[in-house]
Amino acid sequence: MNIKLVSIVSALAISAAVAQDYDDEYEEAPAAAAESTQEEASEPEPAPAPAAPAVVEEEDEAPVAKTEESAAPAEQAKGLDVLHGRAYNTVANQAAASTVRDNMASPYKMAGSKLFYVEPTDKYGVLALGSGSMTYLLAFDRSVGGLSMVTAGIATKSFGVTLDFALDKKWGSAERKSDNNKAEGDISVTRPNDYIGATFAAPLGGIDLTVNAYWNTYALETDTESGDVEHDEDYWDLGGDLAFSNSPSGSTFAWAAGASVVRHKDFTKDVDFGANGAKETTERTGITANTLIQPFFNFGLPVLSNAESRVFLGLNTRLPLVFFDELDNKGAKRKDSYSILGLYTSPNIFAEMNVSESWIIFGGAAFNWEVFSYASDEYTTNYDTPNAKVTTDVSIIGMRTNSTMATAGARFQYKNLSVEASVAEDLTTAAWEGLVGNFSATLSF
Repeated sequence: MNIKLVSIVSALAISAAVAQDYDDEYEEAPAAAAESTQEEASEPEPAPAPAAPAVVEEEDEAPVAKTEESAAPAEQAKGLDVLHGRAYNTVANQAAASTVRDNMASPYKMAGSKLFYVEPTDKYGVLALGSGSMTYLLAFDRSVGGLSMVTAGIATKSFGVTLDFALDKKWGSAERKSDNNKAEGDISVTRPNDYIGATFAAPLGGIDLTVNAYWNTYALETDTESGDVEHDEDYWDLGGDLAFSNSPSGSTFAWAAGASVVRHKDFTKDVDFGANGAKETTERTGITANTLIQPFFNFGLPVLSNAESRVFLGLNTRLPLVFFDELDNKGAKRKDSYSILGLYTSPNIFAEMNVSESWIIFGGAAFNWEVFSYASDEYTTNYDTPNAKVTTDVSIIGMRTNSTMATAGARFQYKNLSVEASVAEDLTTAAWEGLVGNFSATLSF
């Protein structure tokens, strides 16, 4: 009895223990699985292998994109050595930075330029277009007397050529007939400031060469031919300039030298065949007819400078020699010979300061100095009458420090647009009386 009771109790105890072990194993299994899941989640998941090279390739391609953008139109250069308009350096200091007008006067310097320049105050505009190694130039300029001047040309690194023309000519003809007579007439009229010119410029090692030639009608010319009468007028200048400068190589000392030659024609001619067919010719030389030879030498150099500003000192000098045509008045039996020579110089100072990346301020002063002038006049009366010939010599020597001009202005630049303005005052006049303004804008590409 007791043995059976013990056996039953032992069996119940074993069953309870087995059930408890099963329950413990069931609870521990989910807990272990949860811990394993948490440990796997806490470890960082590595990025897929192909993704990393893709990101690196995109970063490596970024500089290529920037290089392509750098080939696009850039902003204008910054600093003091930038291209200016006419408002800058109105005192003509040789060492100051270049202007658009300076470069157009020596056209090879426009090579590589891509810009539009406009100067409302002086009615002037320039367009420069680049195509490969060639730059094409077009400019419109005002001319005294209401004419417009057109300039067209090309520029390369090796040379530049421009052609200027301002035209005001008229030609007319008339014909009159009757049963017994026929009359014809022709007329040509050229008005003042009719102009044709050409310029060639090229670098020659460390210097450059500029050659200019032009024809300018300075007064109204009327040439007629009618029947037995002809009338011709010549009122023109035929001139040329030859200049050298060290602009390609000059760093601290800038100079330019050369000469101008002008033939100033003042002449009229009348031809009359008369009723009997006898030809009679009358020629007259005007008192202004002359030949001008004028050497010149300009220089400039910086005398004060730091990282943001500089001051230039300069001197522009010319030596005009004017030889007037000899006048021979046969009716009055008088001859007249007149000549002028002189030395004229223009000392100048010019300063500029770079205020910021966008602003430059500038100013200067200059005066015209007649260092020395000499005029000689010799005339003879009754030159072919015995015991009545009289010769008179007159000479005049002069010196004079003429007017002073002062100027001040500023340049503003935003991206590839620059705007300049200045005012200039002739200091021989009352305050503000001689005030002259200059304004220009440049758009570069």
